[in-house]
Amino acid sequence: MMGKLGIAAALLIPAISSAGAQDVAVSPDGAITFPALTVPNSDLMSNEGNRSRVEHILTERTLKGRSVEDLNAALFGPRLGYMKTAYPDVSVREDRIAGVRVLIYEPGRAKLKARNPRLLINVHGGGFVGCFTECGGVESIPIAALTGVPVVSIDYRLAPGARFPAASEDVAAVYGALLKSTAARRIGLYGCSAGGLLTAQSLAWFQSHGLPAPAAAGIFCAGGDPSMSGDSRYIGLVLGDGEAPRAGPGLAPRLGYMTGTSDDDANAFPAKNPAVLAKFPPTLVITGTRDFGMSSAVNLHSRLVASGVDARLHVWEGGRHAFFYDVRVPESREVYAVVAKFFEERLK
Repeated sequence: MMGKLGIAAALLIPAISSAGAQDVAVSPDGAITFPALTVPNSDLMSNEGNRSRVEHILTERTLKGRSVEDLNAALFGPRLGYMKTAYPDVSVREDRIAGVRVLIYEPGRAKLKARNPRLLINVHGGGFVGCFTECGGVESIPIAALTGVPVVSIDYRLAPGARFPAASEDVAAVYGALLKSTAARRIGLYGCSAGGLLTAQSLAWFQSHGLPAPAAAGIFCAGGDPSMSGDSRYIGLVLGDGEAPRAGPGLAPRLGYMTGTSDDDANAFPAKNPAVLAKFPPTLVITGTRDFGMSSAVNLHSRLVASGVDARLHVWEGGRHAFFYDVRVPESREVYAVVAKFFEERLK
């Protein structure tokens, strides 16, 4: 059901050009310098996936200087529409839980599981600065449809009006209220990008505030460290977003939402605290090879495994940041199937 994608054909022509190995410089401190390189699409990703990535880059470039609201609406608004068309049996309603605005996505009545009711909590992406109307729908609709489980998408507080730990407080407030009617073993928590990081931060926050861990968690397009640094900060920004990263120390600017936080704060930087990670529930980590957050995700997975957590890592070749938001891409449906199975097996 791939729709029309406006793409410059030249961007899709596989071509690699590079100088010889003698032109690659290696400094004593390990830094690598190499000449200009043309990188083609990944031939291991679907044509739809490659076209979607290029469409995203070109659309984003036309919006330089526009507001966050305009950017999100143009990039993700159409994808929400595709999602609703692909999964028409999911309804949405607005509500407030513990004073926090939420959107509740409910699967068709025939798919609702009456025995041992279960719930999923979604925390949307957006860099802690923006969320267009129903932005959580791109993550909530397919999972509600495939699992038959209602998804509560939290419209948590954002920067610049809010700073850490406001979002964690909102998630904890909603989670605590839901625990009054649904056991923790029947609740899952997940999110992508800022929502993936917030999922990790919320799990740490639950520990420090006496709340039980949910049955399972999904941390997608992110890790447990707000810096989102590592190799993919270079690779992913170039190959996934068509942007040149800043080089050297501090190449990943701190999120405005995280202003004033310390690396020693386990609630803000859970990946840096083994004792906190050891108490994480079974965790699914998802990323793509062209995601600037891939290194952060891979690092979180390795730290979870080292801490004895049942952690699963799935990496999609060629996938840019949040590539599965576009349901027209076959790999996105693979992601949703993995996520649905993971939660279905762990929510009892």
